[in-house]
Amino acid sequence: MTVTIVVAIGRNGVIGRDGDLPWPPTGDLAQFKALTMGHPMVMGRTTYESIGRPLPGRTSIVLTRDPQWAADGVEVADGLPSALAQAEKLDDDVFLIGGSQVYAAAIEAGVVDRMVVTHVHLAPDGDAWFPEVDWSQWRETDRQPYDGYDIATYDRVAP
Repeated sequence: MTVTIVVAIGRNGVIGRDGDLPWPPTGDLAQFKALTMGHPMVMGRTTYESIGRPLPGRTSIVLTRDPQWAADGVEVADGLPSALAQAEKLDDDVFLIGGSQVYAAAIEAGVVDRMVVTHVHLAPDGDAWFPEVDWSQWRETDRQPYDGYDIATYDRVAP
């Protein structure tokens, strides 16, 4: 199973504000859709609620500590290990799409194989940040420049 983080990060590490993106849409949503289509996506409840619905053509697995929480068309998990186990039953490629707690837990657990990062050329105010990463453990394997952002792919370096 390959676990990939997909995230848009401002120059200052900000990834969100008030449950939404802290910048206007960048155009990377087409790439996000192409990348994740047909694969399971793991996300926190707040991220799911900011999207507001299951995204077509993908299985949404939502992490929540609330055992009563449910939403039509999504699977629920009580932690990252159970979410990844559910996802692995569906496909070999799993995408973690937010938020900051999910990213931090996955990076800390060492389960992330790849990161696809939209580097937004802004430094907005926010209330959610991407966790600290030891970039010596990652190798940039691709970068595509766009107007106002770059999309870079990083693969974990074998220990």
